[in-house]
Order: sequence, then structure tokens, then C-alpha cells
Amino acid sequence: MASDDVDNFLTRLSRKRARDEEENRDKMSIILGTITSIIAIVVAWYNETYLVKEPSRDWDQERRWYLNRLYNGRVVDCIEQLRVSKNAFKSLCTILHGKGGLTPTRNVSIKESVAIFLNILAHNLKFRVIGFEYYLSKETISQQFNSVLHAMMRISEEYLKLHPCAIGGSERDKWKWFEIIL
Repeated sequence: MASDDVDNFLTRLSRKRARDEEENRDKMSIILGTITSIIAIVVAWYNETYLVKEPSRDWDQERRWYLNRLYNGRVVDCIEQLRVSKNAFKSLCTILHGKGGLTPTRNVSIKESVAIFLNILAHNLKFRVIGFEYYLSKETISQQFNSVLHAMMRISEEYLKLHPCAIGGSERDKWKWFEIIL
């Protein structure tokens, strides 16, 4: 009988030990799962907060590609977009730089400034539309447009010839109120 009691005691003890080990394994798996989740949250927060984010697109490269296609592409593209031939465009850039005093900026070249100016005039576009096409802000577009306009006004006396206004006959009666202006 004593051996049966010992056997029962040992059986109960081994079952209890097995149950305790299983509970310990369950507790350890819960603890490891919690620690893994916390580490994943910390890593995600660190990535979001401190890592440098690269832009999904290289806007400067796309702008250079567009301008290269405009300057060095087909003649038809330059005429359709800027309403001047490639040779006339290059000559205008040279004249505006040499005689008009147009200078490049840190981010915008002379060719790009003149292309923006001609594109706005050729298609009657708003600054925000041109800004979207050239990947520039409206402020930059406005500054470039005004700088090219001032350079154009500087060379206008040399390159533009104004004809005297001559109104004759019955047309003169219609315009007599505007003699001071004309």
C-alpha cells in the first residue's frame, strides 16, 4: 500500500509539474508576444519620426527632361509650345542675356525663364498652370516672368519699331475724343 501511495504521489507530482511547465510556457509566449509588439511599435515610430524620407519622384530631373525635350527635341514641339523656332529661341535667350541683362538664378536657367515667359504668352496660361508644368512655385514663376519682361522692355527700343498712327477720313471723327492719347 505504501508503494501505491508513493506512486500516486509521484503521478500527481509529475502531472502538477507538467501543468506548471505548460502554464510557464503560456506565460512566456504571452510575454514574448508583448515584447515583440512593443519593439515593432517603437521601430515604426522611429522610422516615422527620424528617418529621412526620400521623395517618390525627382521633380528637378523631370523638369530637366521636359526642358531638354523642348530645347533639343523636334522643331515642331518648340514651335507648338513656345511659338518660336529653336534657332529663334536660342537667339532670343542670347540677346536677353547679353543686351537685356537677364541673369540666371540658382534654380532657374535663362533658357527656362524665357521658355516660361513664352509659354505664358503663347497659350495665355495662368502662373499656377505653368508652375504645375515646370514643377515650380507660383512665386518663382511670377519672378521669372517679370525678370524676362523687364529684359524685353530694355531691348524693346532697339528691336521694336513703332509706326506712327495715321487715322484718316471718317475714322478721324470716331477717334477725335482720343487725340491726346493717340
